Formats: sequence, C-alpha cells, structure tokens
Amino acid sequence: MSRVHAALLLLSFSAGAADAFAFLALGGIFTANMTGNLILTGMFTRPEFALTLLAALVAIVFFVGVLYAAFRLTATPTTIAVTRPRVVRRLVLPSMALQSAVVVIWALRPDSTAVFERCVVIALSASALALQTVAAKKLSDVDGVTTTYVTGTLTATMQAVAERHESGQLIRVLSVIALPVGAVAGTAAFALAAGAGPVVAWLAAGAATILLAVSRPGSAAKR
Repeated sequence: MSRVHAALLLLSFSAGAADAFAFLALGGIFTANMTGNLILTGMFTRPEFALTLLAALVAIVFFVGVLYAAFRLTATPTTIAVTRPRVVRRLVLPSMALQSAVVVIWALRPDSTAVFERCVVIALSASALALQTVAAKKLSDVDGVTTTYVTGTLTATMQAVAERHESGQLIRVLSVIALPVGAVAGTAAFALAAGAGPVVAWLAAGAATILLAVSRPGSAAKR
C-alpha cells in the first residue's frame, strides 16, 4: 500500500470521527455527510427542528461553498497535472488549520450550548472536510474513494465485484471500514471527555498530512 493510500484511509477515519463528534456535540448534524444533512432539513417533526435546520444549513452552505472554492483553486489546464505538493499546500494544510481551530475552540468551550458558537464550529469543520474531499479526489488513483462519504465507494466496490474488476478493491473496502471505525473512536473520545471530541479527527488528519507531505512528489495527483 502506498503512502497516499494510507493517507486516504486516515482521512476516511478522520471524517468518521468528525461526523460522530458533530452529531453528538453540535446538534445532531454532520459536517462531512451532506446527504444526511439534506435529509435532516426535511425532518420537521424532529424535536428542536429549527436548531437542527439551522445547523444543517450552515454545514451544507459552507461545505458546498468551500468545495467550489477548492476546485477553482486547484483548477489547471487539461494538459497540466495537479501535483501532490500543490494539493497539500492548497487543500490539505488549510484543512488542518481549520480542524486545529475546531480543536482549540472546543477545548475552550466544550460544554457550550450557544447557537452562534456551535454554528462557528460547524462552519469550520464543514469547511475543513470540504477541502479534504477535494484533496482526496485529486490525490486518489482509485475510482470511488472519497473519504468523507461512502455511498459512491460502496457503489464502485459492488460494481467491481459484479463486473469482476479487482483493481483498487482493497483501498475501497478499507476506506469504507475506516469511516465507522473513526466514528467509534470519535464517540469514545467524546464520552471520555467532552473537550476531546474533535481531537481524534484532528490527529488522524494530521497523520495523513505528514504522510502526504513526506511522500515523493514526483507523481501527479489524479484530476
């Protein structure tokens, strides 16, 4: 397994931990899984639906907005490949900075119920995971590995099984497994100490950043 593949698995683990923290601590929403948030915006009989709607909309708006900005930031002519150092510099490092801000804010105010503070943390986390999503898409040489959501990965996996294509299967399967494992780790950290809720996601993303930064930059990232 290459260092890039290991980094992608760490990012999947990180996304699972981040979503677990968001769901448990930030009003029952997600900061990586936008499909889940879209469903939540329609569940109008849910208790405190107005707060859920606000939180989900904040996550969706920032995730989508940063996705667009990240794709624009790394856009190049079709004849020019997107290099790994460029992806690390423009996407992975800013994502880590945003996740670091989440860790610091939550460590200072782990039990805060203020709506504004929660929305700030949601916006930062969703923005970080949007950058991570684009980075994974640019870096992965395996179709269907997205790190922040697994419906596409599951689809690609089952398509490969049905059509008997083995290329990339291991990384896809491990990516799917890494997401719920990360959720377990994030849930455990939050249960042990509320202030440690976002730390698991931050540590895993940090390890992925190190792997990507020290891996050989000679090869181009996937467009």
